[in-house]
Amino acid sequence: MLDDLDRQIIGVLHLLPRASWDEVASVVSVDASTVSRRYSRLVADNVLRVVGELSWTTYSTTYPVHLRIQTHSASPARILDDLAALPQTIHVASTYGLYPLFATIHAASEQETGEVLQAVYGMDGVSSIMTLPILTFGSKGSRWDPQLLTDPQREACRVLAVAAGELGAEDSAQAIPPSGMDPVEKRALSLLQREGRLSASRLARELGIANSTAQRMIRRFMDHQWFTPRVEIDGAYLGFEAPFVLSVKTSLDSAGEVARRLTEHPALRFVSQVASEYNMFCTGMARDREHLAQLINEDFGALPGVRDVSVDLFLTEAKRFWMSRGSGQRLNEFAPPPLV
Repeated sequence: MLDDLDRQIIGVLHLLPRASWDEVASVVSVDASTVSRRYSRLVADNVLRVVGELSWTTYSTTYPVHLRIQTHSASPARILDDLAALPQTIHVASTYGLYPLFATIHAASEQETGEVLQAVYGMDGVSSIMTLPILTFGSKGSRWDPQLLTDPQREACRVLAVAAGELGAEDSAQAIPPSGMDPVEKRALSLLQREGRLSASRLARELGIANSTAQRMIRRFMDHQWFTPRVEIDGAYLGFEAPFVLSVKTSLDSAGEVARRLTEHPALRFVSQVASEYNMFCTGMARDREHLAQLINEDFGALPGVRDVSVDLFLTEAKRFWMSRGSGQRLNEFAPPPLV
């Protein structure tokens, strides 16, 4: 369904999700109208979406929790649907291995997290749950680069990013928005969350403010990492047929360095430290099972300080980043949480 030009456009958008069509066109060497037409087709076909990844502190007072779920009599597929239906579920998938279901939930508070966990425990067919509370994180999906561009194209993107002042800071800590954001700022964040490419002029019209005010607002949100535009597309469209969950056990004195090295690895989309014996928990993308074996043997398992690794392949992803997946892993409705 996607050709080389589609993939190049998507590659640019992963690095520069708010770039103008003229800027994208300058990188992929076609005219802007072609880029715009290709993008519109991918969005209309529910293959691609650019949304806004907001700082967790804008909608929660706590961090997410990963779940590994065992089942007994009920079909994992039915429980998968029940998990995906929970509004607090960010990510849910069926997997190979001891735990046939994986989920990440993010509730508005610790109390609500406990209530959601009780609801999951009470689902018919759930026999046990391993809870992995996130303590800190190294990277999130907005920083993932599928490596679809040539070196000259990547350099062109870097030049554009420098010119626009959009070389994003590392997600080493959660940026904390000021308490008591006014209603206009909250409305702006909500709009940008649903449409990561929303222009300053459109935002200004929606909010009834001046274009210059909207431009400053977007720049401020991005500089403080309250809002980061994020490309969502199923990895299979880009040649990644083996999404996986990686658990890593480190020695205590090497956890920080291992987390840094994992965060820098191009195959990993989300890297977190969790309260568990396997203290690093990541999700990632491999081209196929052979590529995944190479990553395990030559990259993850070979890191100094790593004592053990465990990997589970995804079978089906029913929901990721607040979006359920339809036929052919097309993107359904985006249902992010409300801002606090």
